[in-house]
Amino acid sequence: MSDSFNDASSAVILLSGGLDSTVALAKTLEQMPVSLALMVDYGQRALAPELRASKAIAQHYNVAYKMIELPWLAECLPKALDGAQPQTQEDWNSTQDPIANTHRVWVPNRNGVFLNIAASFAEALGASHIVFGANATEGETFPDNSVAFIEALNQSLSYSTLSKLQVLAPVATLTKAQMVTYARAHNVPLHLIWSCYEAGPEPCHQCPSCQLLGAALATYTETSACSR
Repeated sequence: MSDSFNDASSAVILLSGGLDSTVALAKTLEQMPVSLALMVDYGQRALAPELRASKAIAQHYNVAYKMIELPWLAECLPKALDGAQPQTQEDWNSTQDPIANTHRVWVPNRNGVFLNIAASFAEALGASHIVFGANATEGETFPDNSVAFIEALNQSLSYSTLSKLQVLAPVATLTKAQMVTYARAHNVPLHLIWSCYEAGPEPCHQCPSCQLLGAALATYTETSACSR
């Protein structure tokens, strides 16, 4: 991962509107300006609330915002995420461990596609880095959230971009609970985020993403109570 910055450093970030990318944005802005936030429409069922959340978060941080449409990627979505029939509470509850059944929510090469698109925008804008919310919790199960993936992508970008763009993953070593702790300490607008696989109007509190966020929030609450 790149950690070498200078006065000319700037970034393009993938911003879904969830916890990971929102905290990644806040941490990136501590190091360098962000030229553009990219939100991707790839046919996900939660598109509408993700759009609202990501746009509101970009506005909160005064970052330029753009939505990219990838309609062809909808053909690759697993049933749990596509725009068709929502998952019922029984469907989600059938997964005892929220990150054990990775294949249920795996979108083939999603991060690889998204990051290469972000790299195109970043190089065109003269940015030095592309940013995404890879994190330690999901890095344990999802290979495209791992440090090894980031290192491999940086190697690839050294050939596919003339400016030799680098990936910045500022929350790669943080768990969800640690991201919530950071967010509370730095006034990150958690009330704006959307971390649910469903389309709302309220989070389902049953899907793997909701379960992970709920556990992180509960851990923060317990820790805060113990520290009083």
